[in-house]
Amino acid sequence: MENKEKNGRKTGRPSKGEKKLTIPINLKLTEDDFNSVKEKAAKLGMKPTQYAREMTLKGKVKSRFTLEELDLIRKLSGMANNLNQIAKQANKSGLPNTAVELIIMMNQIKKLLYDR
Repeated sequence: MENKEKNGRKTGRPSKGEKKLTIPINLKLTEDDFNSVKEKAAKLGMKPTQYAREMTLKGKVKSRFTLEELDLIRKLSGMANNLNQIAKQANKSGLPNTAVELIIMMNQIKKLLYDR
């Protein structure tokens, strides 16, 4: 992304407007405690500092998809896409019963994806 000067001002994407984290806090943990924080953060796809910050400020961490869940969602989405393409082909070829069964299976996969 270019940041050309126009009338003496830089153009491009505007800043996010978020406050920068400028004040550090030193925290000492035992190795076991640090490993626990590190493991919990990794399960949520976060860095240990992000996890510790949210736990400190909010008392809880908003549940995000784990890396395993993200992988499953990606695979299920691909399966649903493939089933949809097969259903379209079945409709074009004159296999309405097959198309209906595929649509039912596709809807079941979508339900698994979105009913978390």
